[in-house]
Amino acid sequence: MPQNRSAQKRKSSSPYLFILLVLILLTAILIVGTRAMNTWKVYETQAAIQPDPTPTVTPISVTPNPFRATDTPVPPTAPPLPSATPSLLGSGSQGDMVKQLQSRLQELGYYTGNIDGDYGPGTKAAVQKFQQLNGLDADGIAGQKTMAVLYSDSALPAPGPVDTLSSAVPLLVNQWNPLPTGFEPADLVKVKDVAGNLMTYERDSIQGVREAAEALTRMIQAAVNEGYKPWKLREAYRTIADQQRIFNNRVTGYMTENSLTRSQAIARTRQSVADPGSSEHHTGLAFDLNVPGEAFGDTAQYLWLKNNCWDYGFIMRYTDDKEEITGITGEEWHVRYVGIQHSKKIQELGFCLEEYVEWLNRQ
Repeated sequence: MPQNRSAQKRKSSSPYLFILLVLILLTAILIVGTRAMNTWKVYETQAAIQPDPTPTVTPISVTPNPFRATDTPVPPTAPPLPSATPSLLGSGSQGDMVKQLQSRLQELGYYTGNIDGDYGPGTKAAVQKFQQLNGLDADGIAGQKTMAVLYSDSALPAPGPVDTLSSAVPLLVNQWNPLPTGFEPADLVKVKDVAGNLMTYERDSIQGVREAAEALTRMIQAAVNEGYKPWKLREAYRTIADQQRIFNNRVTGYMTENSLTRSQAIARTRQSVADPGSSEHHTGLAFDLNVPGEAFGDTAQYLWLKNNCWDYGFIMRYTDDKEEITGITGEEWHVRYVGIQHSKKIQELGFCLEEYVEWLNRQ
């Protein structure tokens, strides 16, 4: 009997013990969870105040081995751009930068003057010639684009001068037969150095091909000996850039003074001014003569020239009766050197140069 009561007592107290153990376990879990949450909050707060530092990578300096061979090819080195290249150089600029520009232009064959650091007419003409041949605006100003091309490996050198009298057929230049960009005749000389004081000159610097200048001198000397004087040389050799300037000025004049549209002004200009590249003056074989202060077509000098120029290798290049063929209205002052063999035949046939060249090519 006593044993049964003891067993009953243990059996009745066991549920309370189980409940007590569960409560103790839940309390422990709650305490641990609360501490974990507090610790996480503290970490987040510290991280917001002081983030983890970014690791710093220290570069390693490696000294190449000078004795180790390499197969990597060394690229060609372009001529260096001048240090502190200015935004542009133009007429009136002076100094070391201009000297460097002149040296580079001379190296490429565009400039033949002195390396003096003075951006004068010679330097401007060389820049214009370079610009024309290299597809740039030929404004004669060495701006950033021009300088970049000039000092690059792709800069095109100047073509060599052309012997304009070497062919058996006279050189024909007109709007249908333009000269290539960069064209320059060989053996140019100052006409004044050949003819001296036989004439006055629009500019002392006027040039022509030597053989033509010498023939012109003989012709003017013959006229003076017969009492036909004075004479003035207005124009001879002209660069393509010069022709562009003259053409543009004439177009602007027609638009301003005659209220023509640009296309109308260009059409009118072409009646008396050749397109750039299409002028006989580019050859160094054409000369514009005049009498100071007089309309040349009304002078005795013009009549003498018209009757006698053929004997010295010259032709009257543009006449009114050939305008439809030449595309240029009559210019009594303009003579062209072709050599006596051709000038005599042209006079005999009554041809203009276009007709004569075509006739020769058919022979």
